[in-house]
Amino acid sequence: MQPTPFGAAAVDRFLAEVSAADGHPPLSGHKLSQIAQETGRVDAWSDDEGVCLVCVAAHHAGDGHWAIEAAVATRRRDATDEEAAIRNAERLVPNDDRHTLWAFRGEQIEAAIRLGYVETRSVLRMSVAIADVARVPASGISITSMIEEDVAAIVEINNRAFVGHREQAAMTVDSFRRLIRSEGFDADGTVVARTEQRIAGFCVTKRQGSVGGEVYLLAVDPDLAGSGYGSMLASAGCDRLANRGAATAVVWVDTTNHAALRVYRALGFSEDFRNREMTPATD
Repeated sequence: MQPTPFGAAAVDRFLAEVSAADGHPPLSGHKLSQIAQETGRVDAWSDDEGVCLVCVAAHHAGDGHWAIEAAVATRRRDATDEEAAIRNAERLVPNDDRHTLWAFRGEQIEAAIRLGYVETRSVLRMSVAIADVARVPASGISITSMIEEDVAAIVEINNRAFVGHREQAAMTVDSFRRLIRSEGFDADGTVVARTEQRIAGFCVTKRQGSVGGEVYLLAVDPDLAGSGYGSMLASAGCDRLANRGAATAVVWVDTTNHAALRVYRALGFSEDFRNREMTPATD
């Protein structure tokens, strides 16, 4: 493998090829958005057959650490190349700052363990056929499309609901606007729950491919925890995905978020994939 100039078109083709081979995206949604928005540190490597490795490092301002990932071509997944891919991703982290590695493939996890990483967190992907989602009608709230005047309240609810969360805690109005302008998102794909007094929560959805969709981000005002509004918003989000042509929906949930797991399981979602966050043992 050798470094290659980053080219968006070539990298997009490579990521699509790896996704097709593995049956799921080779990088997390967060890292893919970092590439699309050009807000992360990205490097590409190639061999005689073309791009064979893409590494991404994303900085989390909340706790100052970096998260790295590596997408590896199926032809370069022997033990040596897997370890080299992780080492190349590590080089994107500046000044020896703290970092973690996200890994989901068996070969990648084994390589990380050989390099001294230990698993410290895991996130589940849950999926469902949208036709099978248990519909939860709105009660005590109205659920409508987002309007521009809602953005500040959405960001405020997000940051209180996800306080201490590594990926979500530091949302800004600008970062939210960039998000819903990204591929797969639009304003109609975001729904807002309203009481007579205020916004109670929101759900952002994303279209994926020709028939897929994702409940990308959902938060309820912490003051209203236990209200059932989360189930109502998730159900409404799935309806929006169906209206946009999606036949299936996925959601990512931290394994420690037991309340969210109960909500999605009750709606009909079930686990089909797990991603692991791994920390260097010396950290």
